[in-house]
Amino acid sequence: FFFNDTATTEIYTEQIVGSVRCVQETGPTPVKIFNQYKQNKVAFGVGTAKEVADKIVQNYKQNEIVESLTVNANGMISVKISDAFLESQITNLLRGGIHYFQEPNQTITVDFSSPNIAKEMHVGHLRSTIIGESICRILEFLGNNVLRVNHVGDWGTQFGMLISYLQEKFPDFKQNTPNLSDLTTFYKEAKTKFDEDPEFKKKSQLHVVKLQSWDPDCIEAWKMICQLSRSYFEKIYSRLEITNNEYGESFYNPMLPGVIKELEDKNLIKVDDGAKCIFMEGFQTPVIAQKSDGGYNYASTDLAAVKYRIQELKSDRVIYITDAGQEPHFRQIFAAAQLAGWWNPNALRLDHMGFGVVQGEDGKKFKTRSGDTVKLLELLDEARDRAHEQLKQRMQNNQEGQQTNLKDENELLEAAEKIGIAAVKYYDLKQNRISTYKFSYDNMLDPKGNTAVYLLYSYARLCSILRKSELGEEGLKQLINETEFKITHPHERILAFTILKFPEVLDTVTDELAIHKLCDLIYDLAVKIAEGYSKYRIIDDPNKNTRLLLCEAARAALEKMFYMVGIRPVSYTHLRAHETGRNLVCRLLLEKKKNGLSRENASCCLIYT
Repeated sequence: FFFNDTATTEIYTEQIVGSVRCVQETGPTPVKIFNQYKQNKVAFGVGTAKEVADKIVQNYKQNEIVESLTVNANGMISVKISDAFLESQITNLLRGGIHYFQEPNQTITVDFSSPNIAKEMHVGHLRSTIIGESICRILEFLGNNVLRVNHVGDWGTQFGMLISYLQEKFPDFKQNTPNLSDLTTFYKEAKTKFDEDPEFKKKSQLHVVKLQSWDPDCIEAWKMICQLSRSYFEKIYSRLEITNNEYGESFYNPMLPGVIKELEDKNLIKVDDGAKCIFMEGFQTPVIAQKSDGGYNYASTDLAAVKYRIQELKSDRVIYITDAGQEPHFRQIFAAAQLAGWWNPNALRLDHMGFGVVQGEDGKKFKTRSGDTVKLLELLDEARDRAHEQLKQRMQNNQEGQQTNLKDENELLEAAEKIGIAAVKYYDLKQNRISTYKFSYDNMLDPKGNTAVYLLYSYARLCSILRKSELGEEGLKQLINETEFKITHPHERILAFTILKFPEVLDTVTDELAIHKLCDLIYDLAVKIAEGYSKYRIIDDPNKNTRLLLCEAARAALEKMFYMVGIRPVSYTHLRAHETGRNLVCRLLLEKKKNGLSRENASCCLIYT
């Protein structure tokens, strides 16, 4: 039920050029068509791009979508979408729900989060975890079968060191499970002893051999360490509402000998200084498939993983979400998979969804005051606590805060948790993922900017208006089923059009893996909603019913988009302490006047008016 600009521009061009398909990724324009097909400065019997545009308009067949077409001096076509079409689409949205399926549906494997066992998750895991959950939700909404993979670091030589230290410090660990609440300290202590004690180092190396031979005692200690880490990870995943399935490095361990043999049988392996390597054109260094001592490394596991995901999971697309610094490594893995015949780029898409690092407000690596890496759990606690303090302060300072129905401290903490977590998620996702960004609690929790706090308020205000209508849930359903939405004010048209851009934006997000463009739409919609409050009344207006329908359509769209970026709505009364509606509208109008804001939605060939 949504308008798709690319599909419409295909119709326009086919009417002039007949059987010639001129569809490009950004949509055809008169200028592109003219330049692509001109010979001796003439294309389709005309000599300029503007004449091509004129012929498109002259040959266009009227339909219910487009009200009018006009051509400017530069050959740009302005397309005015009809009010009737926008009205019908909003009505369909309200009655049928928000559904949009990409065809064909695919099986998509998403590799994200991937912390290391026996190490606490830190700020470096923030982006992969949040970005991964969001892209999974978006792809699932579009009808795809999404396989969420958590490629945890649960195997390797470091486990010999950890097992030795566990047995030494907790000799009765089998009978009494140790309380390793501080995994980072445990790891650091083991590493210090490994570096300083030759006997301990020798014992650790022997435990590596035993572990790889599946010695029962070593396996039991290894499983205990892994489970302790999982319990810790789950605390974070629960708060962030993350869902994934663990396929750690150990999962691929039994596959490694077969992978190496297959590569050898295909004559892709070359021994270099004892290591089994894959040399490929275009890369300065080889992929080391097996180390000189016969052991395996990250590349070994990643080769097995990409093969498994393609051949066993039958993935149509695989997305790896790690920091941008690992992009060269994955380009090599993908190239090796193609060389081995596992990956056909024409049939399957392999993507590395890289992201920039998180910096402190000073522009340097984000660390604690003592210089340590910021633990993710502590970061979330800090966001919650700051949101909690803001809520309490604003309740004290704001007269409207006296009207909140927060019953006790637990309810206040619950609201603060939602706001704090939403603030962290949205602040991350609204960034261009490739760029670095400065982590700032103050900016995240600012109720006046492009933040989750502002968006939550916008949503809650819509809910409040619907409640004040006294329709109730059943009354609203009856209104939707019995009343057609009608545009009664020019701004309603703008708001409706913004809502209906949702699927077009989702297409871009999934193709470019650019979640920040969805965040742009969410904020744009919230701003348009706020602007409407200053332009017309809703509850006490003759057009009350149709305006309530538009409020519900905007609310439903925001709710769906919130879910995709991991924001859980908060009760309106919890947010009234942040900012009054009147103050918000006045501020937006002042900002608009101050900054001269005038936003037009224009593509390279169509200016929607």
